Amino acid sequence: MVIKKLKSFQVRQGNKILNYRSGEKLDLSRIKSFFQDSYNVKKLWNASRHVLGILTKNDVDYFLKLSTSEGISVVTKNEYSWNDYFNKYFPKELPYQVPKNFKSGLYQQKFFYLITDYFDGEILCDINEDATQLPIYIEDIILLSELIQKMPKIKFSTCQYEDKAADFKQKFTDKANKWFNDIPTGVRKKFKTDILLKIVEKGVDELISRPRHGDFTPWHMIRLQNSRLGLIDGEHSRSDSVEGYDICYLIQRVFSVLKNPSIAQNIYFRLLTKGYEKNKLKTVLAARAIGGFLDESLAEKSEYNFANQFKDWIIQLD
Repeated sequence: MVIKKLKSFQVRQGNKILNYRSGEKLDLSRIKSFFQDSYNVKKLWNASRHVLGILTKNDVDYFLKLSTSEGISVVTKNEYSWNDYFNKYFPKELPYQVPKNFKSGLYQQKFFYLITDYFDGEILCDINEDATQLPIYIEDIILLSELIQKMPKIKFSTCQYEDKAADFKQKFTDKANKWFNDIPTGVRKKFKTDILLKIVEKGVDELISRPRHGDFTPWHMIRLQNSRLGLIDGEHSRSDSVEGYDICYLIQRVFSVLKNPSIAQNIYFRLLTKGYEKNKLKTVLAARAIGGFLDESLAEKSEYNFANQFKDWIIQLD
């Protein structure tokens, strides 16, 4: 597959370079047999890169997340580390929650799985759904992103990406360059995405290092029955990302995936009222815009309208 050649989705395990974007289709009946000696397997289903499930033990529901390739296993192990990190260091009195790890292991000696507590609730906004209710939660979402950045800068990430850069700024620009280079040449030229890369390279020196969740979207946030806001899928969390990454990631996803520029721009302007620096936001947003073009190029049917609108909006930000 062409996807396996894309450097944007590579991760290192020992001496091997693995792909974490595509996986195998695993036999659900065999997976059920593997777990049913210890659990009542209530439900199993195939997701994009994992097999997911609901398991029960002693009348308690647990959530199963099983990787479908060795590369996906690497980033799923990273999620396990993120869960431990968050639950150890995040202020317990605040109304946010990340799954607690219950168990982990290997299926067929190579596919990593984790079992966590089960989050019973509703996703804030799923992909392609109406986002009109999202503004109700914006203040809570911004606060959560800020609190994550204030957590101790303790190395928890278990992922080693292909780049060997030691400095967080170089890692950030290297990743933006990988996204840029993996966009088809014709798309790069047509939409002049090199402008975005220049913004990143010009502004990166002003950024400081902060922890991140890494996939900070409304469809990874759950309104829990205990009135807390749950945050799931921390596969791409890092202890040494750049400030503002999570909230800028969210802005790009709301703008281009949920196709709601109005809400995305309102989040940006709310950040300005809270004292965020325009130039720093612009740098991180530009990197996320490059990633958005790559995502669109990999879609079953590529449609660059919102990716290009997002680019044009970022360019004119002062």
